Amino acid sequence: MNLTRGWLFLGKPRCLAPVCGFIAILTAGFIRTPLCLGFAQDGSSDPQAAEADVLPGASEAGAPDLSLGQQASAKADAMAAFSRAIIAEDNADSDTALTQYQKALTLDPGYTELAVKVAYELARRGDPSSGIQVLKDSIKAAPKAPLAYLYLSQLYSKYLAKPDIGLKYAAQALELDPTNFASYIAVYEIYQDSGQPEKALAVLDRASAVKSSDPQFWLQLADTRVKAYGDQPIPEDQVGRITSDFKKALALDGNTPLTLARVADFYARTDREKEAIPLYIKAIKLSPANPPDGDDTLDSIRNSLAICFDAVGNTTGAIQTLQELIKDNPLRTDSYRVLCDLYEKTNNTDAALGVCKQLTLLEPGDFRNYVREAVLLMKEQKLDDAVNVLSDARTKFPAEAEITYSLALALSEGKRYPEALEIFAEAVQEAADGQTEMLDAQFYRAYGEAADEAGQSDKAAELLKKAIELDPGNASDADNDLGFMWVDKGVKLDEAGALIKKALQMDPGNPAFIDSLGWYYFKKGDIPHALEQLKKAASLIQPEDAVVDEHLGDAYNAANDESKALDYWRRSAGIDKTNKEILVKIAGARQKLARQGTPAQTTP
Repeated sequence: MNLTRGWLFLGKPRCLAPVCGFIAILTAGFIRTPLCLGFAQDGSSDPQAAEADVLPGASEAGAPDLSLGQQASAKADAMAAFSRAIIAEDNADSDTALTQYQKALTLDPGYTELAVKVAYELARRGDPSSGIQVLKDSIKAAPKAPLAYLYLSQLYSKYLAKPDIGLKYAAQALELDPTNFASYIAVYEIYQDSGQPEKALAVLDRASAVKSSDPQFWLQLADTRVKAYGDQPIPEDQVGRITSDFKKALALDGNTPLTLARVADFYARTDREKEAIPLYIKAIKLSPANPPDGDDTLDSIRNSLAICFDAVGNTTGAIQTLQELIKDNPLRTDSYRVLCDLYEKTNNTDAALGVCKQLTLLEPGDFRNYVREAVLLMKEQKLDDAVNVLSDARTKFPAEAEITYSLALALSEGKRYPEALEIFAEAVQEAADGQTEMLDAQFYRAYGEAADEAGQSDKAAELLKKAIELDPGNASDADNDLGFMWVDKGVKLDEAGALIKKALQMDPGNPAFIDSLGWYYFKKGDIPHALEQLKKAASLIQPEDAVVDEHLGDAYNAANDESKALDYWRRSAGIDKTNKEILVKIAGARQKLARQGTPAQTTP
């Protein structure tokens, strides 16, 4: 039996990596090797060992040459305790396992990996002080092993909130092994947590000066720099440093898909999609065609490639990549989402709708899929279908106020205004229970428009005023809606005009607002100014709008220009075939022109 250092050989010490702001500590699952307890590694009985295990009877004394010395005996007892700990751990008896591991360490405290395991378990159980003592005993027995210093720094900084002491031990670990990136992370995190970002970055700069041939060192260094900025833009000088670190990783390991993908991800994040694309393509070529179950690395890379294609204007390539990805992996839902976005971007609403329906089938438990499907149906003017989808979704997800809100919008879009008002009111009640953020200015503006269309002017005014109060700095649409409603009804004209002019101050080129101003002048009897603004609105609005054309026709009629009035009324009727009132205007203009003997003219 080998009783030299490493009596409990558990494999190489696990490398440490930052996980959720903390050095990942492995609390179980150490690699176990046969403990030479009388069996060969293949499990068969070893004749020599079996013969050696034939023990003398109780009354017989052991041969002197078989007796163990004091040191060897301690090692043997430690091995026995370790074996009992493993058995207890396999039987889910964590208390016995910990006791036996502690006994093994008492007999031989210098095995660092086991000391770390025990120390962390003690800290997890609320006894970090005992864990610290275990690690200090381990350091006395093996003062050159950096792992114990590293974990000791974590117990002090994370469990006892003593970053100064933690920093001391982390620095010692770094001095003992400057090529171990986990030590840099330990020091870096302590500086970050104590509000010293400049010192934290200096630690990473120190790591950049290390001569390491390990690609993981450079990948971890670059990733740490990236994560330091979260979702914020990365400063240009740091982009250069991170790029340098990633290029070192590529130089050492440029044929591993994961390495290529991580570098490409960084390029994509920093708006260098053209540099990311060839790396993604190379990663795809090097990836196994049939990855193990549960490994979606290849799919993720292809998905990222599609997004980069779209970013550089190659939307066709992006769509093709996603179509191939879905064909190979029809259950990858995020690919459906991106593909749906791309179809919408290219105004292929029908294709987007087909993809969205597939996504709804794959994820029937996500209410957002039903909402998106309904929105696409509304774009296709399949308003009854949209209402049906949302009504079904509301039954499946009664607690989601967003569905109720979307249903109200669909009913309003379908001009079913009384029903829409009922659903808007229910959405307000539902949102009050934890979803009040939905009740924003946009919500009340939509609610107010529905009330206006339903003929409830007072309620509409109340709701639109609420929208303006909620977001006064961005309320141009609500200002215009309320102003136009009053103008159209011929009430509160001065107040209405002020609201419309306020909206135009925020968005001076908006043709709808310009039309409202022209209509305000029309209602005030100022026909020259009305014609000026309405002609301007008609020239700006795209596509041509039935309401603007009708207003302009009315203004020309007021100016006694029946020929131009008839022309714009005809244009309006051609766009909105449901407007019966304008047909009466057209008939009256024709009769008037006929009596005058004036032929109708077409305005350029």
